[in-house]
Amino acid sequence: MKHFLLGLVVVCFNVAFDGYAGAGETRLSTVVLQEDFERFKPGIYPDMPFAEYWDNMAWAHLYGKLSVVEDEAQGKVLRIFYPEGFVGSELTGSQFVLKLPPAEEYELSYKVRFEEGFDFRLGGKLPGLTSGGEKFTGGQHPTKGEGWSARFMWREGGSAELYLYYVDNKQEWGDQFSFGNVKLVPGKWHEIRQRIRLNSPDGSNGSIQAWLDGKKVVDLKDLRLRIGEQGYIDSFYFSTFHGGQTPEWAPANHSYARFDDIRIYVP
Repeated sequence: MKHFLLGLVVVCFNVAFDGYAGAGETRLSTVVLQEDFERFKPGIYPDMPFAEYWDNMAWAHLYGKLSVVEDEAQGKVLRIFYPEGFVGSELTGSQFVLKLPPAEEYELSYKVRFEEGFDFRLGGKLPGLTSGGEKFTGGQHPTKGEGWSARFMWREGGSAELYLYYVDNKQEWGDQFSFGNVKLVPGKWHEIRQRIRLNSPDGSNGSIQAWLDGKKVVDLKDLRLRIGEQGYIDSFYFSTFHGGQTPEWAPANHSYARFDDIRIYVP
């Protein structure tokens, strides 16, 4: 049975097959968070009842759009509602932040399925690791190298990208790093994986990799994610909504996505 863990040293043997290590190589990892939602009661969740399931939740803004449902393939999963005609984090989707033990390197994986008929429109946000919770999002840049955020986005037609706020941002909003020609397909369960390694306090040797269904789609090196002894990886930001902020980002029909099997570990 899958289960939730936080702040425990759990040693797991993993046989690598997806580009994380050499074929057939066995490696050790320390799991710090694992959740499959089997312990949750089905139904729509207000903020506080959902937060009571977690020891490490900083906050939750669910707006009645997060529910736990039975999925034919996955068992209990999160189901997120993106209503027709709305954009932004307060009117569509759901958000919450889980605190993590500060570290210089983590890997994250989770599964997502956009339901049939999902309207990707111009794009929207997907969860990722951050330093500072939600602080460095929404146009707020870490100009002193004090933190960063590394969420993902879906784009028009099911394209996808890494969406990064960090001290060396080149864009007004987050910098975007495309997944290339791979697509998110409604009706299919996908697995997104992310590995982040911070730079040394005075260096530019940080890195971010991402995989979609086992295929490496982002490989960034020589990054400066922080300046000095700050900017540790300290949060998982479950952030999903349509937008952008303007009406053309809004879905033309009610849309739903499902999430499951959140796992964060030290590689």
